[in-house]
Amino acid sequence: MTIKRTLAILLVLSLLMLCACGAQTDPTAPPETSTTETTTSNLNGNFAFTKENYPRMGGSLANLPLGQAVTATVLGVTREEANELITFAGSTTDNYKAIVDGRFDILLAYEPSEEAKQYIKDAGEELEMTPIGVDALVFICSKDNPVTSLTIDQIKSIYSGKTTDWSAVGGPKGTIAAYQRNPDSGSQTLFDKLINLGDDLMEPPKGQQIDTMIGLLEAIADYDNSKNALGYTVYYYLTNMEQDKLATAKILAVDGIDPSNKSIGDGSYPLTNDFYVVIRKSAEENSPERVLYNWICSEQGAELVRQENYPVRTTK
Repeated sequence: MTIKRTLAILLVLSLLMLCACGAQTDPTAPPETSTTETTTSNLNGNFAFTKENYPRMGGSLANLPLGQAVTATVLGVTREEANELITFAGSTTDNYKAIVDGRFDILLAYEPSEEAKQYIKDAGEELEMTPIGVDALVFICSKDNPVTSLTIDQIKSIYSGKTTDWSAVGGPKGTIAAYQRNPDSGSQTLFDKLINLGDDLMEPPKGQQIDTMIGLLEAIADYDNSKNALGYTVYYYLTNMEQDKLATAKILAVDGIDPSNKSIGDGSYPLTNDFYVVIRKSAEENSPERVLYNWICSEQGAELVRQENYPVRTTK
């Protein structure tokens, strides 16, 4: 076979291969995956989330980063775009009322208050709740205060009004300004459950009941530039969302145990409680909120909780 003939055969074969490759793609056909901004991840068979069908999500403020991460992941959008699609505002009690009333489809939230539980019951609604992480009630004071730890008994004594001076708990002489949160807040619900003073909880002095978590942190950090303030919040919010407040305030150990992801996860820190993903029990099996709920409860969802630096339950 001559070289010229060989080259001719090779040229024909090349043209045939190009034609075959071209036949595999129809340039007029739509792409397999849409490139419109509403295209989303496929989480359940043929179910695909879009911005239009994405469940109305709300919840406790400390769960906002998780809400952003979930939304950004399943929709394939930026966290900034995700933030525009969800609403983490108002008290935890307000959020539970909103899902009962149908204004939210899904919550990422801390434990419901007694008021919220009664509202759910009175409405004849049932909620489905699965714990997806754990957080802790932490107590904070001025960084200038030499006290580093309180016992649960000391905390109970302070917030029942029996102990009123820092000198009684190892600090310098000075009246304890013991701040509280509003009754329908998530952190107050944790306080009521974990400290469990009931009717023995003292009436907060004027100006010492704060309606927002950031307001309480600012009060502790800036209280008259003194060492006397004491308050409480949830661990994740302070250490991950308002870290700058630790320049002037500090977290106290409780019963000698410092709160950390490890001590909260293994339960050695004594004041811990789960947070939840929540939907109405009546949500249909293939509804967007049910599909998203199941995904958040899956190992993929659990991994996202860990990536966002929330403590998770572990064994010692």
